[in-house]
Amino acid sequence: MTGRPRDPAVDDAIRRATLELAAEAGAPGVTMEGIAARSGVSKQTVYRRYGGKGEAILDALAWFAAARLPTPDTGSLRDDICVLLTATFAAQQGVSGVLNRALISEALQDENFTELLWKRLTGPRREEVAKIIRRARDRGEVSHPDEEFLIDLVFGPMWYRLLFDRVSLDRGYAAAIADTVAVAARLDGGEAALAP
Repeated sequence: MTGRPRDPAVDDAIRRATLELAAEAGAPGVTMEGIAARSGVSKQTVYRRYGGKGEAILDALAWFAAARLPTPDTGSLRDDICVLLTATFAAQQGVSGVLNRALISEALQDENFTELLWKRLTGPRREEVAKIIRRARDRGEVSHPDEEFLIDLVFGPMWYRLLFDRVSLDRGYAAAIADTVAVAARLDGGEAALAP
């Protein structure tokens, strides 16, 4: 016998509450009790859904990213990456950046949480970039054989600056990364492509 199905409205209320608390007081201000009080659901309901506040934050952030971050299709690899990163960087200036830093901190201390972070947030965001790269490959813009490497070029600089210099995540930096990815995408991945 199975229990009652989860109510999506309750899930969304919990996610909104989590984001609101983080916006007001940062990740340390998010507690399971606070999420319950802000969302109007019982603590038992919150604890049934999440093993701790890290999982609640992760779910809220994945929900936010899926709803608000675009997977553009401009017809240009460079422009698609620029649009995606510009929106992503704008989100990182607010609550998204605060929570991403908290999630990385937890992931560094807990391998199980690292796997959960990859499954719920990192992996899906990488898959959106993979879609962009595959479309560009179909248009003849990508000859580099290593899709994962190109995705690393998109997100690696963001994570570095998110950890050490979040303020510099701006439109200019997004454009610079997009330019670099567009050039790298046309290489064949071998040493000959890098020769002067």
